[in-house]
Order: sequence, then C-alpha cells, then structure tokens
Amino acid sequence: MDEIHVMADWWKNKMNLLVSEKETAQAKLSLVEVQLRVAKEKADTRTQQKEDLQARLGSAIAERDALGKELQIMRSRLEATLTDADEMVAQYKADVEAAEARLKTTAEYVRRLSRREILEEIHARGFDLSI
Repeated sequence: MDEIHVMADWWKNKMNLLVSEKETAQAKLSLVEVQLRVAKEKADTRTQQKEDLQARLGSAIAERDALGKELQIMRSRLEATLTDADEMVAQYKADVEAAEARLKTTAEYVRRLSRREILEEIHARGFDLSI
C-alpha cells in the first residue's frame, strides 16, 4: 500500500508538474498572442501609412506633371512674346532711323532757307555780296 501511495504521490507530482508546464505554456502563448496582435496593429498602421504616402506621391506626381505642362505653355508664350518684342524693336529702330533722316533733311532745309532769307534781307537792304 505504501508503494501505491508513493506511486500516487509520484503521479500527483507528475500531474502538478504537467499542470505547471501547461500554465507556463498558456502564459507564453498568451504573451505571443499579445505580441502577434501588437505586430498586426503595427503592420496595419504601416500599411495605412504606406497607402497614404502612395496617394500623396500620386498627387505630387500629378501636380508635377501639371506644372510641367504649364511650364511648357509659359515657355511657348514667352518665345512668342520675345519674337513680337524683337519685331517691335526692329520696327522702332527703323522708325527712329527714318525719323533721324527726315530730321537731318529738315534741319539742312531750314539752315539753307534761313541763309537764303538772310541773303535776301541783306540784298533787300541794298548790299551786293556778289562782289
């Protein structure tokens, strides 16, 4: 009977040990489940952040493309404006040269007319400059 009590005690200790190991395993499992849940939440957060960043990147690319098109339009307008400005400058230069030529001719005409009037006035007073 003592042998049976010893064996029963041995089996009780073995069962207590197994229960203890089971509880330890369950505690470890619970800890791993918590860590897994935290990791999933972090992964979900990072996935959301990735999607947000991809959306922002898409918007930035679309905005860059729109700005590129606008830049091309502005460049073509600038080229047209520069061409028009060059034509206007060339026309103004031609107009200035023509005006200078007319002014020079007019000045020469006025100078000669003034001389003629002076000579006629001198002649009218009775002076003969032909001598």
